[in-house]
Amino acid sequence: MVKCPKCSKEVYFAEKVTALNKDWHRTCLKCEKCNKTLTTGSLSQHDGKPYCTKPCHLSLFGPKGYGHGAVDSHKYT
Repeated sequence: MVKCPKCSKEVYFAEKVTALNKDWHRTCLKCEKCNKTLTTGSLSQHDGKPYCTKPCHLSLFGPKGYGHGAVDSHKYT
């Protein structure tokens, strides 16, 4: 029987969701940063761990300054 990568318990067919080439319990597939429950279409991965794409993955691993209020300070008059 397949084990969930998060809780290490057996994953039965009725409760299975496949993401990142692994079988998870639906309730165990959560963002590593904010703990939001994810679906297979709304996640990104880093080092095999799931993250919500916006804002967690982009703020942690995206272009520098993304999601941190980086704005051009010049005002045009």
